[in-house]
Amino acid sequence: MAVIPKEPLEWLGLFRQQMDEIFRYLSTLEGREGFSEKEHSPLVDIYETDSSFVVEAELPGCDVQDISLSICCSTLVVEGSTREGALSGVNYSCLERSAGRFCRAIELPPGADLERVSARYRRGLLTVVIPWCKGEKPHIREIQIEE
Repeated sequence: MAVIPKEPLEWLGLFRQQMDEIFRYLSTLEGREGFSEKEHSPLVDIYETDSSFVVEAELPGCDVQDISLSICCSTLVVEGSTREGALSGVNYSCLERSAGRFCRAIELPPGADLERVSARYRRGLLTVVIPWCKGEKPHIREIQIEE
């Protein structure tokens, strides 16, 4: 029996999960126009500590050489590709793991030190640590509006 969400945000999570299942199913259809290039978005956890802003991305089945990590302006971009999709000559009962290209863009907060970013990849988990600027206030400037 399905769990009925009690909070509004839980309903959004359930809706997202159902939409992911629909798109996952549609991406497995072969020979259909628009489904030749499979692309998905990896799951991420984002949190802050006293000393840094941390992004963790699940990338199972990836080799570190298949992952590209960059910062454009104040956006962290994680790109790459995972193993090939379904094996030929095999009848799957269930095929849930995503395969193909992936891309995820995460907006970094003001006050993050973009010069001292570090990253590590272990056991399918990419962890990116962006320290806070030391002793500096975030670069936020109010702009006067003329009447």
